[in-house]
Amino acid sequence: MKREIDGLLIVDKPEGITSLDVVREVKHRFGLKKAGHLGTLDPFATGVLPIAINEGTKLVPFLEEGPKEYAVTLKLGEETTTDDWTGKVVISEAWDGVQPEKIEAVLYGFLGKIHQIPPMFSAIKMHGKPLYRLARKGIEVERKERAVEIYKIQMEKVDLPLVFFRVSCSKGTYIRTLGRDMGRRIGCGGHLLRLRRIRSGPFTIEQAIPWERLKDLSQPEHLHPWLISLGAALPGLPEVIGDESLVRKVRFGREMMAQDLSPQTLPAFEKGEWLKMSSPEEGLVAILRSEMKKTDIPWANPEVVALRPLRVFQPQKRRYSAEDYI
Repeated sequence: MKREIDGLLIVDKPEGITSLDVVREVKHRFGLKKAGHLGTLDPFATGVLPIAINEGTKLVPFLEEGPKEYAVTLKLGEETTTDDWTGKVVISEAWDGVQPEKIEAVLYGFLGKIHQIPPMFSAIKMHGKPLYRLARKGIEVERKERAVEIYKIQMEKVDLPLVFFRVSCSKGTYIRTLGRDMGRRIGCGGHLLRLRRIRSGPFTIEQAIPWERLKDLSQPEHLHPWLISLGAALPGLPEVIGDESLVRKVRFGREMMAQDLSPQTLPAFEKGEWLKMSSPEEGLVAILRSEMKKTDIPWANPEVVALRPLRVFQPQKRRYSAEDYI
């Protein structure tokens, strides 16, 4: 007997391939119907790349907002066309007089909310075409600034011209752009020599399957030691445990009224917050949105809408193999 697999697979992406290459390999190797990645990693970058599998693809909108954490190696003294080592050097400046104290001050100066202009070598689309295609033709177009946030920076070592640091940041932050801007503030320019993502939202490098190990596997069931279930993929959401009648109602896409819910078993939540509904038999059933905070639900009015389903997950389907008929 075989079962379809659903959930998230955290892959340690190697250097030299795209995020889409990883998805294609996983999908083809394990015969998956649906798969997609959360958060693109540049080809030269390595590390945490969450792959949503089958029903797990419905989780993507609820997982993309988490902070990202990177281990970065910045090389001072040169700017490149791509802001990393794969591009052509366009500016060279002396770095030998730079003091470590100045480097540290510059790095910490980027903490908080900042604005970035996305690089030309990026997947952002303009008039339906990715910017990197224009950049390869030598065409540069105006890009709008983006507001991002740097939550934490920790300088680990300075071994000039190399600077090693870690950074935690919001979705949409370009670390290549951050490195280039740091180099400019230091006064000698810079580009990324190494970039490794060690956390993406709740997922860490310790949970990732190494690329070499993944390529040794061939059957979907071989992924189970690394597979994160649908329910475990959203550890921070308040949880509603649904009985059989409530699960059936949600599976038909119906709202939950005050009369459907018990104030004693309902977790605390605010208006507009996401919740997850689970079933002891079926695992994750749905992602819900609250129409009001728990304490504002008028329990005396049973017809008021309290929760609405946003995503409904199919129960685990069974695939039969020849062994079931022997």
